[in-house]
Amino acid sequence: MKKITVILLMILISAAFGFVIGYFGVTLFENLVERQTANEVLLYAVLLICLVLSFMLHIPLHEAGHLLSGKLSGYDFVSFRVLNIMFIKQNGKIARKKFKIVGTLGQCLMSPPEPVDGRYPFVLYNLGGSLMNLTASAAGLGFYLLFSKALPMAAAICAVFAIVGILMSLINLIPMKPGGVANDGYNALTLVKRESARRAFWLLLRINTLTQQGARFRDMPAEWFDIPDDGLNDTITTVIALYRFSYLLDKHDFAEAKILAELLLNGADKMLEIHKTELRCELLFLEIIGECRVEEIERIYDKKLKNYIKATGVYVSHQRLLYAYEKLVVNDEGNAQKVLDRFQKACLTYPNVGEIESERDLIEVIDNIALKKRRQLNKC
Repeated sequence: MKKITVILLMILISAAFGFVIGYFGVTLFENLVERQTANEVLLYAVLLICLVLSFMLHIPLHEAGHLLSGKLSGYDFVSFRVLNIMFIKQNGKIARKKFKIVGTLGQCLMSPPEPVDGRYPFVLYNLGGSLMNLTASAAGLGFYLLFSKALPMAAAICAVFAIVGILMSLINLIPMKPGGVANDGYNALTLVKRESARRAFWLLLRINTLTQQGARFRDMPAEWFDIPDDGLNDTITTVIALYRFSYLLDKHDFAEAKILAELLLNGADKMLEIHKTELRCELLFLEIIGECRVEEIERIYDKKLKNYIKATGVYVSHQRLLYAYEKLVVNDEGNAQKVLDRFQKACLTYPNVGEIESERDLIEVIDNIALKKRRQLNKC
């Protein structure tokens, strides 16, 4: 029922958006044709270009809103990403990286302030992106109302910019999970409702900060990765469970990691689809370095998972998985070396330094397993 409601809501928003854009397009055409300044084809081409450019402009504005609201709330800058261009603070300097997360157009991550009596600010930080879009849209609408007759072309462009911003704000403010990813409104509502989610949100931001500065999961306090007593009731607390998996993987406790991954996939109804897919990737890896059953590998490594891994080649963990597959399943040293080269290349622009070190250790684990297998074959 919730999915149907979200779909209907998206249809209504899109229909309203189309109507308003159409209205402004027709108005623009009528005003300019009366002045004999342009033809119909050119005007609608300009309108389409304005739509695209407005959308592209509102993405960095949205993330800038998170940055500004975070600073106002006492957060410290960690990283700022628009599409696959990312700026990250490491060793006191801003470095440029290349990274993209499936289902997101941008992201601004910050380090939260220390809680006071168990409390810390989170509402403004989560909603600041949409507030920035609305502020920019209000300025655009103001220009349109003031200059629609004197400067019809510029006014119409500002109107399109404003409507795009309002649409983006609604999609981010109304609590839902478009494309399987929780939006800002959904996260804010979850944090307001649950104390365990607020603790988990603080932890995931703190852990992200440390790993991007070079820390590893295995070196962090074990209690940070404890699953909340009230269970995994939302998409935020499930991230802590995923971090616990990363903690176990970094400690090379593969047996416990596999048990946790299977438990999460079988019982975490609130987990986002993208997180489930990531766990399937890791289950495939654990199967390859473990029992390495061909039928189980083929079951997990289906067409859907192959397409996902192909689309997320910038993830060093996925290159590590492909390396294990080529090295231990296909037994193709040539392809394995090509994947290893791609792994090394991905490490150059990957933002999470701590994760890179963990992945290099897992590459060594793969090599040791391959060497052991070769020795056993030579004995035979």
